[in-house]
Amino acid sequence: MYEVKIKNGGMEELISELDVNSHRRLAACTFTGEINKIPSCTFTVLPQNPCYDKLTETQTEIAVQNTQANKTEFEGRILKITNKMSSSGVIAKNVICEGYMAYLCDTVQPYRVYTDTDVSAFLLDVLAWHNSLVPEEKHIHLGMCDMHGTAEKVLNYGKTLDEIKRNLVDVLGGEIRIRKADGKLYLDYMKKLGTVSSTRVELARNLMDLSVECDATNVITRLIPLGARLNDETEERLTIASTNADGRIWIDDAKAVEKYGIICGTVTFDDCTNPAELRERGAAYLQQNNRIKKAYRATVLDLSTIGKDAESFCEGNTYHFFQPLMGIDEPLRIMKRTVDIYKPYKPAVEIGDKVEKMTDLATKTYDYIQYAAPKQKTEILAAAKANATAQIKAGINGYVVVNENEILIMDTPDKATATKVWRWNAGGFAYSSTGYDGDYGNAAITMDGAIVADFISGGVLRGVEILNGDGSFHVTTDGTVIASNISITGGSVKVKSTDDEYVVISAESGNHKTRFTPNGINTDGSLSGNALILPGFNVGDLRATISMENVYLTAYKADKTLPQALRDIETRLTNGGL
Repeated sequence: MYEVKIKNGGMEELISELDVNSHRRLAACTFTGEINKIPSCTFTVLPQNPCYDKLTETQTEIAVQNTQANKTEFEGRILKITNKMSSSGVIAKNVICEGYMAYLCDTVQPYRVYTDTDVSAFLLDVLAWHNSLVPEEKHIHLGMCDMHGTAEKVLNYGKTLDEIKRNLVDVLGGEIRIRKADGKLYLDYMKKLGTVSSTRVELARNLMDLSVECDATNVITRLIPLGARLNDETEERLTIASTNADGRIWIDDAKAVEKYGIICGTVTFDDCTNPAELRERGAAYLQQNNRIKKAYRATVLDLSTIGKDAESFCEGNTYHFFQPLMGIDEPLRIMKRTVDIYKPYKPAVEIGDKVEKMTDLATKTYDYIQYAAPKQKTEILAAAKANATAQIKAGINGYVVVNENEILIMDTPDKATATKVWRWNAGGFAYSSTGYDGDYGNAAITMDGAIVADFISGGVLRGVEILNGDGSFHVTTDGTVIASNISITGGSVKVKSTDDEYVVISAESGNHKTRFTPNGINTDGSLSGNALILPGFNVGDLRATISMENVYLTAYKADKTLPQALRDIETRLTNGGL
């Protein structure tokens, strides 16, 4: 079922073939795949194998091919070779190999800081530096990427793989892998890899052994959802007190309270300014995340090897596990898989999420989403186009189901088991990542003319009016921009006017007004200090008009009388200015 090939330069040959009588057979070989980890492979080769002396660390490549499925299940390079002789006198080489993801450990990223760069653009820059330092066969290109975020990213002389994990995976979550297509290597960074399989795992069929390790240390039975900060001076935040008659700021999970007692916890939604919405989002968070963290380990039978199942097991995929004696009847995801090529029917798997579940990673993601339309760089748009192309080309394994009143495109042929669903009917065209009956709000075009999307990448965005959720940023139909705060770094503001007296900037507070026109600055009200940059002249209450041609002063209260002040001004003008 499995063939193993090695490659030195352009020369490729079999080191292990299917014929059990051939000298081209490995004494042992296993490979392992795990989410967000470098794939690995270990094998033992005997001296009679023609490839025994053709193995070189970091130079020899290896590929494990599933001939039955016509699929390469491991590709990489040799990392370490150990020569051994057993107590019985058998001489052999034990070889450790690592997947292509390890190429990202061959380069170091110099110190750089990214303050307003999206994930795709960041990865493009990091991979460009990596590719500039390694030969072409180690070049890695950006593949599919549906992760976003512009939080500050810092590269600090770390290995390329470590910097990607530290700046992206550890902050935003998501999963990375390296895949080979058309002779090139691609890095995919997705919210979740894998698909939902139709293969069912159950007792007395294909489940050999199973262990479950439970961890209830992060269970929350009473959740306090927190919204946006109420002001800039304190850390006080919006709560759900106003939605409850008794002013409670928490939500209880009744069943969890009954079982575990009161265990308090918080979750923060920085973008939420409405108490009712905060309550709804808090309840949804509690329902989706408040469960005991479980780590499953199992040995399963891969019945696809004898044609009993349509699909084999693969890390990242989700399978329905059924073991009624242990109370298990739910879809579970394989996070790690180890296969012995001589016992392919019995892979060892680790099941259950290894990533954080009881944290606010989802909240962090919300913080990094771009709600306004920032100035997009050319490479970001190019990355978005490349990502769209890669996702469309990679989506050929879906299923198209045509019903009487709608068309469905899904990751499984049955809408009851499908997770990723495109649904097109008279109401519109929309996508759900939570199944046929799930939420279609991430990407949709509806019959009333509305377009809903979490992210929009484009060259030009045309429209009549722009308004964000809470009204703190608004571009009106007449071109007026209303913003609660504008910060400009490394740039300037230029205002053009055809009228010298037109007020282009007006600052007002009570009776104090300052107006800027192309002709000058006009100030009314109470000023103090060196308002006119006149050393030695403490103005006090002063009404002043400063124009391009003249300076007029009327002093009501001053340390100097008006004639004295005017003489001081005349002296300074005579000497070259104020």
